Amino acid sequence: CSSDLISRRLAWSVASLRRAQIGAMALKHPKAKAEAKSKSCKSNAAKKIAANNKRVPMKAKPCRAKAQEKKKAQVCRGADHLPKPRSKAQQASKRRRTGADVQNSVVKVFASHVQPNYCQPWCSDAQTSSTSSAWPIRMPNGALRLVTNAHSVEHATLVQVKRHHYEQKWVAKVLCIGPDCDLALLEVQAASFWKGLEPLTIHPHLPELQDDISVLGYPTGGESLSVTQGVVSRVDLVDYAHSGVVLLAVQIDAAINSGNSGGPVVDKHGNCIGVAFQNLSGDEEENIGYVIPSKVVLHFLEDYRRFGEFTGFGTAGFTYQPLESPVQREALGIPQNMSGVRVKSIDPAGPSAGILEENDVLLQVHKQQVGNDGTVAFERGRIPFPYVLQDRFKGELVEMQLLRSEGGGSSSSRKKVTVKVEMRRCRRLVDADAGGPHAKPGSVAPRYLIAGGLVFVPLTRPFLAAAFGDNFQGERPAELSSEFLNLLENGVRDAVDHEPVVMTQVLASPVAIGYEDLACEVLQSFNGTKVRNLKHLAQLLDKNTQKYLSFTFASKDNVILDAVQAKKVLPSILAMNMIPAAKSRCL
Repeated sequence: CSSDLISRRLAWSVASLRRAQIGAMALKHPKAKAEAKSKSCKSNAAKKIAANNKRVPMKAKPCRAKAQEKKKAQVCRGADHLPKPRSKAQQASKRRRTGADVQNSVVKVFASHVQPNYCQPWCSDAQTSSTSSAWPIRMPNGALRLVTNAHSVEHATLVQVKRHHYEQKWVAKVLCIGPDCDLALLEVQAASFWKGLEPLTIHPHLPELQDDISVLGYPTGGESLSVTQGVVSRVDLVDYAHSGVVLLAVQIDAAINSGNSGGPVVDKHGNCIGVAFQNLSGDEEENIGYVIPSKVVLHFLEDYRRFGEFTGFGTAGFTYQPLESPVQREALGIPQNMSGVRVKSIDPAGPSAGILEENDVLLQVHKQQVGNDGTVAFERGRIPFPYVLQDRFKGELVEMQLLRSEGGGSSSSRKKVTVKVEMRRCRRLVDADAGGPHAKPGSVAPRYLIAGGLVFVPLTRPFLAAAFGDNFQGERPAELSSEFLNLLENGVRDAVDHEPVVMTQVLASPVAIGYEDLACEVLQSFNGTKVRNLKHLAQLLDKNTQKYLSFTFASKDNVILDAVQAKKVLPSILAMNMIPAAKSRCL
């Protein structure tokens, strides 16, 4: 058995050796060698393709003919279907801004102010200076402008601006001031100022609560740019300190200090959501700042674009009372499925005069249902319905749905009425505009009139601030009479040109003996004629032919002067008190 096994193994070895020799001889032929090499390459390529297919699936590429056909089809469809090229401004707005981009766009404002003395309007206070912040925008016509606060450049005799990381200052011109919303628009004519200065993008929507924001500007405490961060705390109607007008505002918990005024407040994407303008200071308040939201900023800019000046925010000129009492609603005949507010009083000089009636129940404003608390639905909950009116421009019509009584008190005696009211800016009786009813909105020109040593000025908020302090309404000093407060808070215009006139003081003279202690008296009539405004009083004095000058005041005090003597001693009174003229130029 062992010999047979050895014989078979030997035969197998000899056969294997012969096959190897035959294969070696065949490879020596060129044709055979090429075929063998081809088989080897194909085998290796196949292995590589299989390995690649296992890792990433290969995507088939269209052939050149198919690509040309596709391109030809696009051309045949027309240019409207092709993507339109974007301008440089659009490309810049789409690009996400970095922190450095936004910081480079914040400008420092240097202003010199000469404020009139509204208690003694023939002279002015000493010149002062201030610094604030601003930021660039691109107007719809492509022009570049700067946005800042109105109080930053009010009474300014010179305005200069300086860019971040620059030492040069450029002169700026105030184009428009919106006193109600505390905004101003500046123009810099030097082309070198705008080189490389990128305008900020205004985000048109309100921020969400708890959104992260950054406040940029040049507050006190240093010369360089400051950045503070916080979150959005609240969105509501707020009393603007500069004008006393109640408008929409955003409350934040970031610090806003003197010098931050006019600076941009941006979100995490670098888009401007508003303008820093005031804070709430007190013993119990900390880090409560207010921002003029982008909606108000855009309204101000659109107002300027349409009219070339500030015309104000829409108002209807009436006061209202909430109807949260079920008993009151039942007495007024309001069905349970309706809600609204009662029209309390109507401004005789306002746009609602002759359209609305007292005791009308306002149900809807601009197709928005008014709640019994006077609010309407809002993107951030609910908000008082005057916001809907403020969103309109001068001359626009707002539709109002009313429930009007036909004589009785039950629901059957009331009917639904739909009216339209034209929006316009309604000046309050005691207004922030010092220029009076005949001047443009935001006028700050002081006015006065002197007759026989009696000094008369219009009752305005600037006068009250000069006489009783900037925070006169909050502090209410003892010198501030109840008559002034009543006119300030509850006064209503009898006519468009109606304004209160105040006798501030009596300049000592022989013709005014016995009246020296009278001061801050509200004038009612002159020689029996009701005085409409300061200009009307000047006209009555010029046309007077009576022997006496009789002035009657709201306090029932009466001052009577000899007309001839008062006119005779007036030049000497002016000279002794260094007063250049008996009345301001506009009178």
